Amino acid sequence: MLPRHLLAALLLAPLVPSQSFVNFESGPVNPVRISDDGSRLYVANTTGGCISVFDLSNPSQPFLRAEIPVGVDPVSVHPRTLDEVWVTNLLSDSVSIVDVAAGQVIDTLRVVDEPSDVVFANGRAFVTAATRDEVHVFDAVSRAPLGVIDVFGKDPRALAVSPDGSRVYAAIQRSGNGTTILPDNVAPPPPPPTNVTLPLAPAQGLIIRADDPNWSSHIPYSLPDHDIAQIDTQSLTVTRYFDSVGTINTAIAVHPTTGDLWVTNIESRNLVRFEPQVRGHAIDSRVSRITTGNVATITAFDLNPGIDYSVLPNPTAAASALAEPFGVAIDATAGRIYVAAHGTDRIGILDTNGVVVGRIEVGTTPGAQIDTRNKRGPRGLALHPSANRLYVANRLADTLTVIDTQSQTVITEQPIATFDPMPTREREGRNFLYDARLAGNGTMSCAACHIDGDTDGLSWDLGDPGGVMEAPPSQPFPFNIGLAQFHPMKGPMATQTLRGLEGVGVLHWRGDRNDFKSFNGAFDTLLGGNQIAQIDMDDFTAAVLAMHVPPNPNQLLDRTLRTTPLGNNEADGALAMGTPVSTSGFGIVSCRTCHEFPTGTNGLVINNSVLQSIQQLKTAQLRNMYRKVGFNNAPGPQKSGFGFTHDGALDSLTNFLALPVFSPWPQSDMDDIVTFLMSADTGTAPAVGYQFVVNQSNATSPQVSADMQLLTTRALPGDLDLTAHGMLDGELTGLLYEPLNNQFISDRAGVGPFTIAQLQSKAQTGLADLAFTAVPLGSGNRIALDRNDNGVLNGSAAPSNYGVATPGCAGDPTLAGNSEPFIGNAQFGYALANAQANSFGVLALALGPASIPIIGIELLVDPTTAVSITLASDSSGNANHPFPIPSDASLIGTSIHAQALWLDWCGADLWASSDGVEITIQPAQ
Repeated sequence: MLPRHLLAALLLAPLVPSQSFVNFESGPVNPVRISDDGSRLYVANTTGGCISVFDLSNPSQPFLRAEIPVGVDPVSVHPRTLDEVWVTNLLSDSVSIVDVAAGQVIDTLRVVDEPSDVVFANGRAFVTAATRDEVHVFDAVSRAPLGVIDVFGKDPRALAVSPDGSRVYAAIQRSGNGTTILPDNVAPPPPPPTNVTLPLAPAQGLIIRADDPNWSSHIPYSLPDHDIAQIDTQSLTVTRYFDSVGTINTAIAVHPTTGDLWVTNIESRNLVRFEPQVRGHAIDSRVSRITTGNVATITAFDLNPGIDYSVLPNPTAAASALAEPFGVAIDATAGRIYVAAHGTDRIGILDTNGVVVGRIEVGTTPGAQIDTRNKRGPRGLALHPSANRLYVANRLADTLTVIDTQSQTVITEQPIATFDPMPTREREGRNFLYDARLAGNGTMSCAACHIDGDTDGLSWDLGDPGGVMEAPPSQPFPFNIGLAQFHPMKGPMATQTLRGLEGVGVLHWRGDRNDFKSFNGAFDTLLGGNQIAQIDMDDFTAAVLAMHVPPNPNQLLDRTLRTTPLGNNEADGALAMGTPVSTSGFGIVSCRTCHEFPTGTNGLVINNSVLQSIQQLKTAQLRNMYRKVGFNNAPGPQKSGFGFTHDGALDSLTNFLALPVFSPWPQSDMDDIVTFLMSADTGTAPAVGYQFVVNQSNATSPQVSADMQLLTTRALPGDLDLTAHGMLDGELTGLLYEPLNNQFISDRAGVGPFTIAQLQSKAQTGLADLAFTAVPLGSGNRIALDRNDNGVLNGSAAPSNYGVATPGCAGDPTLAGNSEPFIGNAQFGYALANAQANSFGVLALALGPASIPIIGIELLVDPTTAVSITLASDSSGNANHPFPIPSDASLIGTSIHAQALWLDWCGADLWASSDGVEITIQPAQ
């Protein structure tokens, strides 16, 4: 018989469908940064699980030099040196340390949960752990952990450093705005409906400011509304906070001379009651300036000043609106602040007084025109240190836009990667979540509250005093007993996540929407625009239902349940959830009668008499309870003004289970149930994303053995796929674990398979240096073996080297193809390195190989079919040559051989050369 903790885990572990791409809708934080010398640009490819490295020899035409696999959902990238790049992987709970020259991850740092950004100051690396409300600190060179700094606020994400490096600033994303909920038992009655045919509204809570003196007798706590934490980089302590900057703080930059902070933010207007009153104006998009002297001043600048929100539709406003800013960059020399308006595909230009002085369109359509399926979603900004160029990472299109900051025009746009794994329908459909141009005045999208498909941590009263009663859903017996019509004045409701909606039944807290397609009306009633076409709503629905819930960081990585301490543990809580009890309203039931796993809900509406509540409510899902902490209804400062239940009025699950409706349950079970729910399985195995490196220094360590045992064991029941990337026998290789055979297969034909022992032995002798990553089930083949799903293994399709290089002053000149040469790969090209600096050279391309001694080197390409292209190396001895491959199926199978030859006074007869590179053009997906 299985132990009870294993039995409970098996009962509760969900079955996640296998698919090539799994979307967690992780939001990029600082996805694009430039090296200090301006020679390279690095972009975090969140959907592709890679970083893209671009050469900026020509700042107007970034050249893709490499795509390097990292962890699951990289959201920020930061070069410590030209060749050492740190990457925060949101889903992997890790920081990948990347050696760009080697093209691989060489180390990982475990940071739980949701590492979001990394900066360097005072010889240290600072990493935000968002859902832990922490900043983790490491020695930037040795990578040894130095401490953890607690931040009093919800979800610190973006980071910035003071000009002198003495301070790090952490922007607290879901900081709130000082609002909270006055519970329904003490709130005044709602106003009478304006629709005279409606009955009076049910009693309901009231959203208020916590510091409103009218309600001080009912609000014992305070909400300091900390938005920016200032961290001393020497003492590793928070020395002060900057308050009341914005409700949702998305990005932060420091002026390099004044030290002022510029923070992009969304100010939520949830104090305004009723949907008709916030129609087209639920938020204000802003950038706030903070002076950081002894006496700080905070000045908020509205990015859309002068809009008449009473006018809907308002195409004039929509033509210039800057909605939902998610990126900021400062050009101190020009006195300009650049802001990325994610919702409206524009870059706003402000002067240092916060006045909007210009706008640059990065989307496909200007003005008020709508082209949602081709939306860009500008998210991150990086200014070149010497050229007049601004680089924009577009989150939704996965492209890089280059802007001339003098002419304020777009120069070019190109993909950030050679392949996009997100299905087209899913990619285009999710754009409807983020397109603020669908609003009547262009100032807000659905994502204004559902931040990156998740929640803003607030409650809103979106009732309608002029609305009508709506029929309850049709449900099976006995859940159909006693259901009433839904009153349009529903009272405050907490923003719910859009992740994990597949299979959860009717929607909204009350279950008053039959399915996601029923929300089409909100484009009119809430956004002030027009309902979208049915085909658009179908694709929007498909995209949202494909958004998965991230792993629960409180859960054990092996998906078992803790059995200690006695009297308060997860295993007992899971069993208590299924223990039948006798109730007066529903007979003999258990928690799982309504809260079925894997979703945590039966998807049905429960009448108010059974719930012993004022309104009937849908059974809530239980997969994100750990995200609702931060509110404590007790004296003292609190991080959040909203907690559990439909309106956020209860501060803890313990107090929720103390409600009269749960009185039949034994009190001894309550703590166990709370403990279980805070670590409940989300549908994504907790080990998904886990990452570790195996190399010569640690191949035989107990930690590596334990990590390997953990992930191979969890791959067997289908929790995850286990992949590896790195150097194996002198070649960059991808590996995928086959649980049934207990071996790793390779992405290179004729290489492998390998047992775990063989890989560890190779690592021990220096022949393997591999980063292992647990990825979502079904995605391993794409990630490890066949990146573009074209049926050709990555390693077999990759450019291959042959022959011998002739060294020069800088060593062996190198030549490499930057990506897989498939038809339609407009990013393909040749990357050259190790030439003499500022030298002249030739790239020779031919249809066949050769081996001909000439001018002291060996010519490795067929001279009868060769063409030559002149080259010039930069000050680092690098050069690039784009070689885009047309979308012409007749080219498939064509082989091209290449070699670089350089003038070099150290070489034989003043020449040096690379080895040869052969490519064979492959099919596309």
